[in-house]
Amino acid sequence: MELIGERADMSCDSLSADGEDEATADDDDANILLEILKADSSLKSKAKRNEWTWKAQTDVVKWQATPLRAPLLRLPAALAPPALECFTCVRAYCGDLQPAERAVHQDLTEVKCVYTVLMHCHAVPELRDEVYCQLMKQTTSNRSAAADSCQRAWRLMSILAAYFTCSETLRPFLVEYLSAAAADRRRPCQGTAAVCLANLRKTLRCGGRKNVPSVEEVTAVSAGRSARRQLYRLPGGAERVVNTRCATVVQDIVNELCELIGVSSEAERAEFSLYCIVAGDALTMPLAGDEYVLDVTTELQRAHHPFYLIFCRSVWHHPLRTDAPPLYTEVLFNQVAPDYLEGLLLVLPGGAAPGAGALRDAALVGALLHRAAGLADAPHARDLKYLLPKPLLALREPRAAKWATWVAAEWPAARALSPPQAKANVLQVLSRWPLFGSSFFAVRRVAGAGEWREHVLALNRRGVHLLHPATHETDTHWPYSDLISTRKVRSEDGTLFLDVKVGSLLQQRVTRLQAEQAHEVARLVRQYVALQRDQRHSPGEHRTVT
Repeated sequence: MELIGERADMSCDSLSADGEDEATADDDDANILLEILKADSSLKSKAKRNEWTWKAQTDVVKWQATPLRAPLLRLPAALAPPALECFTCVRAYCGDLQPAERAVHQDLTEVKCVYTVLMHCHAVPELRDEVYCQLMKQTTSNRSAAADSCQRAWRLMSILAAYFTCSETLRPFLVEYLSAAAADRRRPCQGTAAVCLANLRKTLRCGGRKNVPSVEEVTAVSAGRSARRQLYRLPGGAERVVNTRCATVVQDIVNELCELIGVSSEAERAEFSLYCIVAGDALTMPLAGDEYVLDVTTELQRAHHPFYLIFCRSVWHHPLRTDAPPLYTEVLFNQVAPDYLEGLLLVLPGGAAPGAGALRDAALVGALLHRAAGLADAPHARDLKYLLPKPLLALREPRAAKWATWVAAEWPAARALSPPQAKANVLQVLSRWPLFGSSFFAVRRVAGAGEWREHVLALNRRGVHLLHPATHETDTHWPYSDLISTRKVRSEDGTLFLDVKVGSLLQQRVTRLQAEQAHEVARLVRQYVALQRDQRHSPGEHRTVT
């Protein structure tokens, strides 16, 4: 990278202490940019280098009131106009335009200045380093007559750092520049510089925003309103508003909501995800942890798609917490109860009633569900359809009258509990069932003679299970230790398949599953494999579950 300013051949090897101006504290900031100039010093003759004074060289990286005659960095000629337009927007935003310029650029409002800079940096990544250098220049030895010029330049830098990364070449200089300013308590800009540094580190880690921000978002951030009140749903319909900034990623929201329900360990937080539910879309996919929330919402709003964001537990590896706040129980209860009532947790051997233990559990859970709804009167026979899994009610035996008797027998103990205690007890009872904590997917598996057979695929901490669709008896079970890899395959007609390779390095078998949610299945398998590997505290076998 080369910084050329108004003197394309400028080098920095011959800095001397007897220049025309003494170096000030702000001049030290310029040294970071001046280091960039050293890159091509070997290409210049000594006589050429000695032509420049300290003042001439440092002025290139100090604040200036006038327009640039050329970009600060060596850019292709086609990028010079947008680079200079960005500098005009920077100066306009900071209030540094001359009177004659203000007359020409009357349309440069604060919002338009910010939006123009962001649009150029989004469209042409090569301009990002240029704009960063322009802002470092305008925050170095700022002598503007506008009282808040320097502070506004820092604010614009914080906005840019929340959206875009810089090149690897500029990165050490930019980080050092921001770190020095953020560490110096004598500077009025210290707080904003710290925000810049935090935003840049987040952007470097997560890659920066992918979509162009909305005008409403730019209007808010240019006015200093960096947080937006975004609504997030919890299972059961509860809602929480979380301040969401332009640099907020999905993992930030997951962490905050986990903190709200009392989940503090990083390993346990990895079991929770944020999902985006789009109206009319049958498939639901979790959002990646490094995805920017406002990238997602802006894209959907532009397409006029109704949507909502919901926080759920997607992996059930850690046991149920007994020391968590009531909201933890509320979230998990509202996630488990619908699956239970739908019959997804139930196993019916040969299509008949389950064993006596499961029947007792179902009667107890029925009474607890009635109490969990806040009801104080004993349940009636007509309430059973809300208290028992659908497959149990469809059986010839036990009949409804017997179920009513069993549930009534459990009611006195259930009534003594508060609704939150009843919900916690439901979770404790169901946690003993083999399919508790499973994620369920409809899949098809090829049988003999090319025939496809329907299955329910269940993923839980015990492995991958292919279940009979009606009885939920296990047809095939693969523990995660037997999984070698998963591979997503899309046919020419768009059908999505998942190839599951199991066995050992010596003997392997591949099973092809047709699954519309193959991506989510593969993601959850990877997550379970990683959790079990971490729990063993040993690298184990090298498996490539992709």
